[in-house]
Order: sequence, then C-alpha cells, then structure tokens
Amino acid sequence: MSNIEKNQPFRSYVPALEQGLLVLLFLQQHAHEKMNLTKICQGVGIRNSKGHYILTTLQTYGFVEKDPYSKTYSLGARFVPIARTVIDHLDYRAASAPFVEKLAKETHSVVWFGLKMDESLFVLNKYEGKKNFWATPGIGHTFDFFAGASGKVILAFLPDEERIPLLEKNKGTKISQKDLDLVRKTGYAQDFGTFVKGINAVAAPVFGSNKQLIGTLLLFGTFPAKMFDSYGSKTADAARRLSQKLGG
Repeated sequence: MSNIEKNQPFRSYVPALEQGLLVLLFLQQHAHEKMNLTKICQGVGIRNSKGHYILTTLQTYGFVEKDPYSKTYSLGARFVPIARTVIDHLDYRAASAPFVEKLAKETHSVVWFGLKMDESLFVLNKYEGKKNFWATPGIGHTFDFFAGASGKVILAFLPDEERIPLLEKNKGTKISQKDLDLVRKTGYAQDFGTFVKGINAVAAPVFGSNKQLIGTLLLFGTFPAKMFDSYGSKTADAARRLSQKLGG
C-alpha cells in the first residue's frame, strides 16, 4: 500500500454511487433548464467521460431520459412510482391531511402543504375546496424557494446561517428585508398575484421537532384582497396547530 493510500481518510460510501446521486440532484435542481452532458459534468464536478457512463446507466434503468434531438437530459419517469410510494408512506402527509382539507373547505380555496427540500419546496399534500377551481401541478411538484408567499415564509423563518447565504446567492430576488420582517410579525406572508397573475395567496410556516422549519401551508385562489388578513390568520393558525402535532 502506498503512503498516499495510507494517508487517505476512510470513506464508508461508494464514490461512483455518490456521483450518480449528485447527477440526479443536479438534474432535479435544474429541472426547468436544458442540461447537456457538459453542463451536467461541470455542475457536478466530474469528467465528461465519467458523466457519460453514469447518465447512460441511469438512462438504462429509467431514472434519466435523453432527448435524441437536443442531446439534453432530464429526470426519467421511473421516479414517478417511487415518489408516489414515498409520499404515501410519509407521516407528514397523513398528519397534514386534516388541516389542509379543513382550511381549504373553510376558505373555498386550494391549500397545499409543502416540505422544504434543499432550495425547493416539495408539495406533499393538496386539497381543492372550491368547485370549478383547481390547481395543477400538485402533489410531487417542486417550487423554488423564492416563489411567491411560500418563498417569503421560508426565508423569513430560516436561521440566519441558512438565509444569509441564500440571499447572497440569489441577489436578484425581489423579496426585501422589510417583507421578511412583516412575515415574522404577522406569522404569514401574502402574494398579490405576482407569482401567478390573477391568483392571490397566503402562506404560513410549519415547524417540526426542535422548532425546525420543515415547510409551509400555502392557501391560494381568486379571493379578493380584503380577505388577505382573515385568510392569513386562518392559515397561520392551521400551521401552528399542525406544527404542534408534528412536535414543533
């Protein structure tokens, strides 16, 4: 054994598997972009030759799809049944269901419960409380942190060591410190149709054990602006009760 090998720290994981997972995470984080081999390899930090083998293997098992014309890659359909199985067995989904449904019915709006995952919000539960109004996509969809009311809530209640680097990384965001201060004061955030034209929204934070922020309750619909305070208070109250149930 060489001196270099002797001095290497022991790693209890498989490097090739780690690189494959990093490729999948990179594709998930850039789902709205056309990602070719070079962009993926640069983003993950691996050679093109290694990236090609990894992507080919993932493609063989349906975890990655390749557009034959643009030569770009995206996550494959194989994740759909896997994601559904995970969602169906998460305690968070069962725990949040009655709160989501009750709030949606009371306000005749659509309500989502979203989990915080890296720099995205993952829709785990959904209920449509108004006939002839529905929202797609729904369960299983991911949104960027900075999208609408839910983004304000996430940023407002993240600890400083997480929020500050995020704001530095995304200096183009229109969310101001004044916005975040107001969210902390009222316990909920508002969005006046800026995320989706014609759709108003309110959101409130959901906490888990040790008061850790785990996601948001998001209520949205075509309700008038005069209902913001009332619906915001209802959403914040539902989020507080859900947090208590989850140990927050």
